[in-house]
Amino acid sequence: MVTIGGGTGTSQILRGLKWNQDIDIVSIVTVTDDGGSSGILREDFNILPPGDIRNNILALAEQETLLTKLLKYRFNEGFLKNHNLGNIILLALTRINGNNFPLAIKTLSEALKIRGRVFPASLDSLKLVAELDDGEIIFGETSIVLKNKNIKRIWLDGNAEAFDESVMAIQKADIIIFGPGSLYTSIIPNILVDGIRNAINLCKAKKVYIANIMTQPGETTNYSLKDHVQELENYLGEELDYIIANESNLPYEIILRYQRMGSIPVKLDMEEDRRVMISDLVYILNDEEPKIRHDPKKTSELILKCVQ
Repeated sequence: MVTIGGGTGTSQILRGLKWNQDIDIVSIVTVTDDGGSSGILREDFNILPPGDIRNNILALAEQETLLTKLLKYRFNEGFLKNHNLGNIILLALTRINGNNFPLAIKTLSEALKIRGRVFPASLDSLKLVAELDDGEIIFGETSIVLKNKNIKRIWLDGNAEAFDESVMAIQKADIIIFGPGSLYTSIIPNILVDGIRNAINLCKAKKVYIANIMTQPGETTNYSLKDHVQELENYLGEELDYIIANESNLPYEIILRYQRMGSIPVKLDMEEDRRVMISDLVYILNDEEPKIRHDPKKTSELILKCVQ
């Protein structure tokens, strides 16, 4: 089983899937992030952005330990403000291993005894480019989202070769999962890497899309489920086999908070499509402010129905 994406969405799914002993999990992660701690480390030390990779490694960790808690720690002050300790450790492991980022990932994964493998989509330093509906061209993932305008199309600046082990994992997969996560900055960038889309198109795996619960300001404002699916299929060049979507009554006060940020529940408009599997998949993360997430257990159970 291969997951393709990045960020908090994919990591939620991995937390549910890792408990099934019969599944060999490979997580392929986008490397276009240029914001926050990852962006700073990428710029200052010329390494791939470690944040999404760190998230997925921690999601697959066998158990919560002091080390996993340390790797999640984020500094709140001083010159390390907003840096995540796990990102810094991945940087250090890269240097220790002769600037070998894949070996750094493997070393940290083994230390945490993760139940699966995590690979970058590419080892090339990639910059995302977008053409907006008004014709403006924007370089960089963070700048694209901050524009908060409709995206016409996206591509990668320069050539990007797929990481060999990512391609091999796709070739061997029986199911490929896209998302949940940012459509234009977490999922599609992987497909744009030379070799990734071709491997997906040639393999016989079932292709499953896990739709976001909420729209994302600056990327998918007012997008319905059909809008998400059509855009992903456009970049894939083929139809998906299954589409998993949420249908649940969200707490009114949480919806209001998301609306103030420009985000609304993704409208379901594909109920008649035989590929669509709809269920209550919501998990409310009670952080400083409640956040809407996919429930790892419910979502993973629905995924497994796609291969039964």
